[in-house]
Amino acid sequence: MRLFLIFILLCNTAMAQGFNPYFTKIGTEKGLSHKKINCIIQDKRGFMWFGTEDGLNRYDGRYFTVFRSEPNVTSCLSGNIVSDIYEDKQGLLWIATADGGMTKYDYRQPPSKQFRQFKHDRKNPEGIPENGINKITEDNQGNLWLATSGSYAVRFNKKTEKFGPALNEKDMGTRGILSFESDRNDILWVGRIGGGLLKINTRTLAYKEDRRYHNLYANLPHNTVTSIFKDKTNAFWLGSWDNKVYRYSPDRLDIGVSPEEAPAGVPADEMASFAEDNSNRIWMAGKNTGITVYNRLTRQVYHFRHNPYVEGTLTNDHANVVYIDRSGIVWVGTDNGLNKYNPLFSPFVQYPLKKRDDNNVIVYDFYKDEQQKLWIGTSDGIVTKENNSQVLDYRNVMYKGQKLAVTKFFIDQDKTFYIGTDYTLFKYDPATNTVIPLPHTDEDPVMKKLFSSRIVSIVRDTINNHPVLLVSPYGHYLAYYDLRESKWVSRTDSVQQILKRYDIKDNLIRKFYADRNGNILIATNKFGLGDWQRGGISPIKYYSSGIMDKNSISSDNIFDIYQNREGNFWISTYGGGLNYFDKGTDKFTHIRSSSNLTEGIASDDEDDLWMLCNGHVNKYEIKSKLYSSYELPFLQSSEGLMGYIYKDNENNLYAAGVNYYITFNPGKIAKIPPNPEVFLTDFKIFNKSFSHWLDHKTIVLNYFQNFFSIEFSAPEYTGDNVSYSYMLEGVDKSWIQAGKHNSANYTNLAGGKYRFKVKATNWNDTEVSNYKSIIIIITPPFWLRWWFSSIIVIIISTIAYFFYRYRVNTLLEQQAIRNGIAQDLHDQIGSTLSSISVYSEVAKIYQGQDKATQLNNILETISHTANEMINDMADIVWAINPKNDNLNSIMVRIENFARPLCKVKNINFTFRHVAKSQANIAATWIRKNLYLILKETINNAIKHADCANLDVEVRVVDDMLYARIKDDGIGFVSNADFSYDATGSLGGNGMTNIRLRAEELKAKLVIDSNPGSGTVIQLSVRIK
Repeated sequence: MRLFLIFILLCNTAMAQGFNPYFTKIGTEKGLSHKKINCIIQDKRGFMWFGTEDGLNRYDGRYFTVFRSEPNVTSCLSGNIVSDIYEDKQGLLWIATADGGMTKYDYRQPPSKQFRQFKHDRKNPEGIPENGINKITEDNQGNLWLATSGSYAVRFNKKTEKFGPALNEKDMGTRGILSFESDRNDILWVGRIGGGLLKINTRTLAYKEDRRYHNLYANLPHNTVTSIFKDKTNAFWLGSWDNKVYRYSPDRLDIGVSPEEAPAGVPADEMASFAEDNSNRIWMAGKNTGITVYNRLTRQVYHFRHNPYVEGTLTNDHANVVYIDRSGIVWVGTDNGLNKYNPLFSPFVQYPLKKRDDNNVIVYDFYKDEQQKLWIGTSDGIVTKENNSQVLDYRNVMYKGQKLAVTKFFIDQDKTFYIGTDYTLFKYDPATNTVIPLPHTDEDPVMKKLFSSRIVSIVRDTINNHPVLLVSPYGHYLAYYDLRESKWVSRTDSVQQILKRYDIKDNLIRKFYADRNGNILIATNKFGLGDWQRGGISPIKYYSSGIMDKNSISSDNIFDIYQNREGNFWISTYGGGLNYFDKGTDKFTHIRSSSNLTEGIASDDEDDLWMLCNGHVNKYEIKSKLYSSYELPFLQSSEGLMGYIYKDNENNLYAAGVNYYITFNPGKIAKIPPNPEVFLTDFKIFNKSFSHWLDHKTIVLNYFQNFFSIEFSAPEYTGDNVSYSYMLEGVDKSWIQAGKHNSANYTNLAGGKYRFKVKATNWNDTEVSNYKSIIIIITPPFWLRWWFSSIIVIIISTIAYFFYRYRVNTLLEQQAIRNGIAQDLHDQIGSTLSSISVYSEVAKIYQGQDKATQLNNILETISHTANEMINDMADIVWAINPKNDNLNSIMVRIENFARPLCKVKNINFTFRHVAKSQANIAATWIRKNLYLILKETINNAIKHADCANLDVEVRVVDDMLYARIKDDGIGFVSNADFSYDATGSLGGNGMTNIRLRAEELKAKLVIDSNPGSGTVIQLSVRIK
C-alpha cells in the first residue's frame, strides 16, 4: 500500500487558529421532526431538506414543514427512516428510506398525488426488491441507481417505473451496498459491505471489481466502503469500516491500485460523509469524532468536536452527514440535532477578555498606534495586543492607589497621549504605564475627581483664541482645559459661566465631533444635535425633533455623528434610528429601514456605513439604499455589541461587548442578498390544499371558493431577518407588511380578476423591485354575470310588455263585450220593444173597433215576443257571468233549454256530450257565441223543422269542440239565402245569424239539408 507520504510530512493539525467555525444548533425545539439527521440536500428552489429517523423535513431558514409516513396511506412518505434524498434534473425528489422503500415527491402535483410510493411487493417481480434503501444516484441516461441493504445495486427506469438488477448477481459477491459516486466516464463507483469497491459502466453495464475481496477475511483496505466522495480535482475519497480515510488520486483511479491513506491528523474513525467548500477544504463527518476539515492547499487538518462548556461547538460527536449548500453554508447532521456554520460571519473575529475579578470587563475605547499596537480602554484598565499576535496584555492603571477605568484615548497634535478615565483626564506614559493629571486639575471642583462619571469624549478646539481640550465628563455638562492658561473651565466657573454663555442645555453629552470646518457637533441625550460654531464665540444651536416637522431629526437622543467623504453628516439616534443631515439646508432625512436603537457609526472603503444596532452589526449602503443586518451567531448568548466603533488605519473596524471585543475588515464581508427569491408554497380553500394550482400563471375559482389563503416562503439562511410584504390588487390599497408571517388570508371576495403579489426582504423597509405574482380570477355567480342581468332585464321587459298588452287586450275585450251587449240589446231588445210598441198601437185600434179575435192574436204575439226578449236577456246575462266559463255549464243550459220544448212538441230529444266537461272557455265572446249557435240551431229545429227526432252530440278533443245537430224534419235547400221566419217571430235571426256567429268564432259550419230529408248541422270550433 502506497502511503500518502507528502501529507504525512507536511500537514499538521490545527485547531482554532485562523479557522474556528461557530456552529449554530437547530433542534426539535425549532420544529425539526427528530434529533438524528441522516441526510441533507438543497433543492433547486433553495429549500433545505433533512432526512431524519422520523420523517422528512423541508426548511426555509425559519419554518419547518414535516412529511411523515402514515399506515395504509399511499399519498405520503413510504417510510419514516429517511436514509438519502436525491433531486433529479426535473426537480423531482427521490427519497430513500430504511423501512419503506423509495418515494417520489413532486410538489407540482395535486396534494393527493405529490407522493408516489415504491414498496416491496413479493407478487411484483419488476417492483423494488426490498424496502431497505441506503443511497440513490442518477446516471447520464436518466436511470436511478439504488443502493440496497441486501439486494445489490438496483437500476430503476423512471419512464417505465420498473426495477431490475443491473448485473449478473451470481458474480457480484456481497449483496449489501452503502454508497455511490460517479466519475466523468459514466463509471459508477459502488461501495459495498465486505466486498470493497465495484465499478459499473452505466451505459454498457460492464463492471469491474477486485476479486481479492471475495475472501471476507483477507487483510485488505476499505473492505466495507461506507461513503464515496469526488472532490473538485476528481480525486475520490473513501470512508470505511476500518476507521480510515482513503484517497484515489485522479491519475490512479484503477480499482486494482491501492489507494493513498488519509493525511496525518485525520482521526481513526468511520467517515460517513464528505463535502468540499469554496476554500478547497474537505469536510469529513466522523461517526465518533465530530467534524474533521482538511485544507488541500495548506495541508492543515482541523478538528471540531462537541464541548459542553464552549458555545458554538458541535451538539454531538456522532456526525452522520456534512453538506455544503450553494451559498457556502455548512450543514452538519448529528445524532443530536442539526448544526449550521455560515462562512459569511467568518471575517468577524471575536476576542474574549479575561475577567480578573468578579466584575465584567466593559470596553469603552480602542486606539491603534503607529506600530500597529492595539490599545483597548476597559473598566479593568488597559488591554494591549501587538500586531500579528494573539496574546493580550492586561495593564492596571493606578492613581493614588485607585485602579482606574480607562474610558477614552486621545492623541494630541504634539503626540501627547491623553486618557480619559472615571477619575479625571490624564497624560499617559505608555512606556511606564503611569498617569499624570493636568496642571491645576485639583483647583476645579468637577475635574479634580469625577463623581459617578467618566470622560466619554475628547476633542481639541479653540475658545477665546486659546487652544483647549474639550471633554465630556458624562453627567456634568462639558468642561475644557485651557492649554495656554493651564486651567480647567467647567460648569462651576462663576466667571466664565459657560452654561449660560454657550446655552449648554444637557448635562448628558455623549460625544463631540469636529467637522472639516472646525465646528463642533454635539450629541446630547435629551436636546438633540448641538452645533457649536468654531472658536466658541456664539451659543450652541440645537436641532430637535418636531412631531409635525418631517424635516427634523427623528429623535433627540443622539448617539453618534459621522461626516463622510462627500461632507454629508450621518447622525445615529437611540430610539429614532439613522438620519442624514444636510447642514446647508438644516434638513434631516430619516432612514426608515434603519434600526431604531442605533449606536456607533463608522465607514468602510466604499464610504458605506457600519453601525451597532440592537447588539448586532448593521450596514447601510448609501448609494443603493440597501440596509442589512449581520446577526453574528456567537453574540446570541451575550448582551451583544454596544457603544462606538473604532476604525484603524488599515480600515479594520473594532466593536465590543461585555467581556469581549470583535474586529473585522468590511472589505472581506460578503453582502447579504437584500431580496431573496420568494416562492408560493401552498394555496388553500377552506383549509384544503390546492398547491398544484400555483404551477400555473392564473387560478380560476368559482364564486363559492372566495375564502382562500396563500402561503409563501423565501429560503434564506444568513439570519432571521426575512420579512414579507404582499398585496392583492383590487383589494389591498398598498403593500401589507406581514413581517415574518408567511401567509395571506382573504375572505368573502367579490367576483372579478385579482393579482396577488408577494416580496421578501432581508430587512424591513428595504426597497425591493422584484416580486412573485399570480392572477386569481373569481367567477361571479350566474345571477351576477352581465348576460344574466341582460336576460333578467329582457324577461322583466317582456313580462311588462305582455302584461301591458294583456291589460290592453282585456280592456279591448271588455269594450268589445260591452259593444256586443249593446249591439245585442239594440238588435234584439230594441227592435223587439219597437215591435211591441207598434203592436200595442195596433191592439188599441183593434180594441176600439171591437175586433176581439184580432186583439187576442196581437196580445198573444206581444206576450210571446216579450217572453223571448226575457229569455234573450237571460242568455246575455248568463254568457257574461264568469262562473259559467266551463263547457259543462253550456251543456247543462242547452239541455235545460231544449228538453222541455221537445217534450211539449212530442219530439224525441237525444243529447250526448262526450267531452272534458270541465274544460274552461275563458273568453266570454266564445262562450256566448257558441251557446247562441247551439241554442239557435236547436230552437229552429224544434220550432220549424216539424221533426219527430232531434239528436244533439257534442265532443271535445284537445282544444277543439265538435257539435252535430240532426233532425228528421222537413229540411230545406241548404244553399238558399233565407231564415226560418214562418211564424213571424220577432226575435229569430235564422240561419244568417248562425253563419255570422260562426264566422266571428272562425268556426267551420257545415249545413247539410234537403227538402224532406231532414237537416244535419256540424260545427267545429277552437275553444281555447
